[in-house]
Amino acid sequence: MASPAQSGFPARTNSRLDAFLRRQLPPEVYDTIRAYELCIVVSQSEKHTFKYVVLSDRLIYLADHQPKSIQRVVALRDIVAIDLIDDYPEFLSSPDREINQHIRIIYSSTGLKKKYGKSKAARKFLFPFHHAKANNNNVKEENDGHSFWRGEDPRSLNKSSIRCTQERDGVFGGSTPSPPPDIKDLCLEGQGASRPLPAPPGRSCLPTPAASRAVSSPAGPSNTKEPQGLPDHKDSPCEISFKCDGNRNEFHLGNSCPVSPLESDLSLQKNESELHLYVVSTTSSLFLHLKSSWNNYVIKATLLQDPLRAAELRPVIRSQKPYRSEEKIKHFSQLKSELFLKDNTLRKILGLVTELKVAAQKNFILKRLFWKTSDLFYFLVNKLHEYLPEPKDKNALHNKSQRADELVACIEITQTLGLMFRETETESSRLNTLAAKKGTLFDLLVILISKPQIPKSCPTFDIHLEADSTSVEMSFDAKLQKLILEYTDKATALLYEILLVFQQGNLGLGSTFAISWMMSFLQRCPPIVTFVASIVNQVVKGLSAPFQLLSPCQAVLLYQQLYILRSCLQHSKTLAAHIRNDYCEEFRYFIHMQALEKKLPLCYPITQPTMQLFHEVLTLVEQKQYVKC
Repeated sequence: MASPAQSGFPARTNSRLDAFLRRQLPPEVYDTIRAYELCIVVSQSEKHTFKYVVLSDRLIYLADHQPKSIQRVVALRDIVAIDLIDDYPEFLSSPDREINQHIRIIYSSTGLKKKYGKSKAARKFLFPFHHAKANNNNVKEENDGHSFWRGEDPRSLNKSSIRCTQERDGVFGGSTPSPPPDIKDLCLEGQGASRPLPAPPGRSCLPTPAASRAVSSPAGPSNTKEPQGLPDHKDSPCEISFKCDGNRNEFHLGNSCPVSPLESDLSLQKNESELHLYVVSTTSSLFLHLKSSWNNYVIKATLLQDPLRAAELRPVIRSQKPYRSEEKIKHFSQLKSELFLKDNTLRKILGLVTELKVAAQKNFILKRLFWKTSDLFYFLVNKLHEYLPEPKDKNALHNKSQRADELVACIEITQTLGLMFRETETESSRLNTLAAKKGTLFDLLVILISKPQIPKSCPTFDIHLEADSTSVEMSFDAKLQKLILEYTDKATALLYEILLVFQQGNLGLGSTFAISWMMSFLQRCPPIVTFVASIVNQVVKGLSAPFQLLSPCQAVLLYQQLYILRSCLQHSKTLAAHIRNDYCEEFRYFIHMQALEKKLPLCYPITQPTMQLFHEVLTLVEQKQYVKC
């Protein structure tokens, strides 16, 4: 069996299998392989077979124990549930039963057909979430004490159960329900009862659908006997034309006419299959990798429904140039050497960081190279520290144009760092880099929760120039405020990624990081109060805006904001009390399930996990023993 690396990641430790994969897979596919591990596989076509499970960013493969062939078995977009089963398989010997991890993957292929014949509108969708009704009383609880979310529809919960005290962890973030050890309470100033609240949304908002519909994604036959039926890895979500109308129940497929599930004759035909993996190891993190990869896919699939984000990948997917890893490595080395030049201007650094970000978006290998050494991570964090929360050059606080340029550069650096964290949880070099630069990581946390300082408006004294000067000042002020909002969004996304790193420490990946450490550190930082306030205000603003559905990027950001709030509520008594006591009015009047249902289109893959996470946040907020409003 491929033994896990000391860092806790099995990743790529088998040289023979690695060489086989390099020979069998195209280079662009090989570079997307995240991890592999030897398991006992049980499915419709495999009966207790010893095989390697190979995980990429979009597919799950099976390879022979003695590598001779490899086949695609499950696409991540077709997964319904990933469960950890608590059982004692009879086919294992007594010692192996005690350390066995039984992972069950339920995946689905859904055909859209008319009652009288096939529909021309039946095409490939990007929905990995379905209404799974299978029952299992043996689902093993994770270290956090919660079972995996099975993808049930939160909208089916009645009003009395929507905010029940029973907690169930979502598929995208195991977390400990028990509060962290008592930490000395800090003096966190509340926002006060006199803070202004937005006007309540009108009663003329979009109607909530009478019945929830989840459309699933056919990816060819789901039977593992025909793995060739799965979509080829070159198929890209961005090539699928899919648009939501203002009506949450209407969508367009390609160039076809609008199809309304409420009005058409379409009926869903679902075929569920199961893939069982038995890992004879207590230290295996394959379960975590499967869970993280599913999360990564759902976020990416949602973002790709934004035409601008889809366009970023389309040129590479359709490119006919041969894929060469050597060229990517050379490009990265060149960018890195240019970034480290001492005489670089801010504009030059901005251009190089942007080039690095674009290259990493299109080629995962650049992310691996980024984490291979710690110098580039250290360099970018230091650059942020140079300008945030206040610039070292105090003149920038009197020069709005200069400060705007600095904020633009900081936004680009923050977005690049977030991109480097995305989908790299299986890279042992990332954990090593962060462990070696733990002080730098905590410095980054302080930067992310601190609001950037901007110049104050300067009064004008020349009566002839007063009008022109005032208009110029207003334009600069508006630009700076817009940059602050954009930076806050990027900082929130990066903080979410760092939270996932610390969360992994609670899921059996060693004691290098733990979520309780991170929250204990954050609650001692005064800026966290303002940062939490900004998150709550953004959620309120997004949910209270009338007649406006959330865009794909906004939907992903909302999920990240809710994840941060849930982490604060679960792992910090001080921050939890602060949120419950100071924002009870927001949660009572604006942040509720009906408001969310009107804002999240059903066609987003991230909609159902956001609903589940939203429900968990509401449950934690409504714990009466902490509420004093």
